[in-house]
Amino acid sequence: MARTLRNNDTGRTVDVHAWAMLRNAWEYYILTPPKKTAQDIVEAIVYGDETEQGDVSLSEIKPYVMTFTYDLCDLSPPPNHSWVDESN
Repeated sequence: MARTLRNNDTGRTVDVHAWAMLRNAWEYYILTPPKKTAQDIVEAIVYGDETEQGDVSLSEIKPYVMTFTYDLCDLSPPPNHSWVDESN
């Protein structure tokens, strides 16, 4: 189930459908709904050396993924963000 993520500076919101952590500790908040992830290319916000949003190939990052989940219930938001369904 998707969760809505809010940027605390801009107020901009996005729906997150999945999350991945790579071996280099980069986090991928996947914005493409699950029914489309079979297409390999997904839209994501990546928190690494820089924060970027764009298209990502799941097959390219797969060898480096330590954790991948669609269960976002206990996932902490990235820095300077909050889940809309949680009180601040």
